[in-house]
Amino acid sequence: MRVLLTIEYRGTNYCGWQQQKNGVSVSSTIEDAIFKITGQKVRLKGAGRTDAGVHAYNMKAHFDIDFPIPPEKFAYVLNNTLPPDIRIKKSEQVDDDFHSRFHAKSKTYIYKILLTDNPGGLCYDTHCAVKPPLDIDAMKKASEYLLGAHDFSAFMSQGSKPSSTVRIITDVSFEIRDFDGGYGQELIFKITGNSFLYNMVRVIVAQLIKVGKNILKPEDIKTILESKQRKNAKELAPASGLYLLDIEY
Repeated sequence: MRVLLTIEYRGTNYCGWQQQKNGVSVSSTIEDAIFKITGQKVRLKGAGRTDAGVHAYNMKAHFDIDFPIPPEKFAYVLNNTLPPDIRIKKSEQVDDDFHSRFHAKSKTYIYKILLTDNPGGLCYDTHCAVKPPLDIDAMKKASEYLLGAHDFSAFMSQGSKPSSTVRIITDVSFEIRDFDGGYGQELIFKITGNSFLYNMVRVIVAQLIKVGKNILKPEDIKTILESKQRKNAKELAPASGLYLLDIEY
């Protein structure tokens, strides 16, 4: 049977979702837990990849197995084996031809910015700390240039060779609220698209922060986008603030 997992994790202690030689990954940790329970080696097929330090609320991944555990019970038994920073929120059986990556219609990411003069020790791995002020209205205006279908080459880090650098962004939004603990305010940037290039969201956020700091004008985002040159968008926002929020099928 093919089992689909919905996974929440804090990426701080991992080298990313994908198995790598230089550290422990989220996927390999789950695969090891499955082996401990079933004695079978499986390979998780994830809906995408997240880098070291990036978090997820609802990562999706599937695997094939022949074992007498009801598919909906895998979440319970795995959570008894996994470390506390990885939780299986749901396990379910899917069709044998279902693929968590290739059948995904859209993905949504959020990026958390903590507006504070004095970052707390509890937030170093969950937010990107930025000293206020930040012109959020200008950031909103700048983000509108991202909507629609564009070649996002200027917002892609080296390290992958996609067949196409065109992506479709369907929604962008900002939410600001008081942050618990009196540290300041929390700004949450949300972006939804059919797919994302390597480090695309983090590059976008870094440029939006420059807009918020009046280093760039909102219309400069359009110029950078049309240039298709990463040299015009060199900065990369920290991994700590990035979260895979959801995947739609």
